[in-house]
Amino acid sequence: MNILITGARSNIGYSIAKLLARRGHIVYAGCKTKEEVKSLYEKINLEKIIMFPIELDLIKDNSKLIDSLDIDCLVLQASISNGGSVLEISNNRFNEVIDVNIKGNFRLIQDYLRYCYYNKKSGKIFLTSSLAAFLPLPYLSTYTSSKLYLISFANTLRLELLYQGLDVSISLILPGAYYTGFNDLMIENKKLDNYIIKSKALNMTKYQKIFFSLIEKYNYSDLVKDVVKNIEKDKPSFIISRPIIEKLFTKLYVIIKSIIV
Repeated sequence: MNILITGARSNIGYSIAKLLARRGHIVYAGCKTKEEVKSLYEKINLEKIIMFPIELDLIKDNSKLIDSLDIDCLVLQASISNGGSVLEISNNRFNEVIDVNIKGNFRLIQDYLRYCYYNKKSGKIFLTSSLAAFLPLPYLSTYTSSKLYLISFANTLRLELLYQGLDVSISLILPGAYYTGFNDLMIENKKLDNYIIKSKALNMTKYQKIFFSLIEKYNYSDLVKDVVKNIEKDKPSFIISRPIIEKLFTKLYVIIKSIIV
C-alpha cells in the first residue's frame, strides 16, 4: 500500500510511519521543511528503515504533489499548538493554528478526494483530532477548538462520501494525553503573547504543567498499533482512540455535561 503521512518527522507520526514501513508498505513521510527532510533521512538511515521523506507544508498548494504520488491512504498527523487566552493571543498566532489544523488539513483532503475521483481510485483517510477537543481547557481554546472542527468535519465528510458514492473511507484518530513535548510547547508558548493579565497566565502555566504531568502516558505504542491495524483493514473503524482510560473518562464527561446542561 502507498501511504502518505503528514507530521511524520517525529513522535507518533514517525512511529506510525516506521511501523508501516517495516510491514512492507511504501511510506511517504511528510515534513514541513527541507531541513526536517534532511533530519529524517539521517534518522531512517541510522535505523535502517526504508521510507521516503518529502517536503510537505500544509499551508502551501500540494495538489501537484498528490497527483504525482499513487496514494492509497492519507494519514494526517501534522498540527500546530499555540496556547494563549482569548483575551491575549495575537492574531498571527491564532491564524497559524487555523491555517494548519483546519485549512491545511481541509485542502489536502480535498486534493486527495479529487485525485481519487478523477482517477477512479478507492482510498482511505485518517484524520488526527484529539480527545482534548471535548474538554474545556483554559488558555488552550485555539488548539482544542481547531480539533473539535476536525471531528465535525469528519462526521460530515463521512455522509458526503456515502451520498456521492465515493469509495473513500474517513477515520478519526483521537489521541489522549501522551508525552511527546507537544503539550509542553503549547503550555509554554503562550508567553509569546503580550500579557494583559500576566499573573493569571503564569499561574495557569503552573497548573497546566501539573495537570499534564499527572495524566500523560509515556508509551503510545498502543495507539500506533491500533492506527496501523486499521490502515491495513478493508473497512477501518471510524473512531480510533487511546488510551482507553482517557477515552472512557472523556465519554463520561460528555454524558454528565449533557445531563447537567
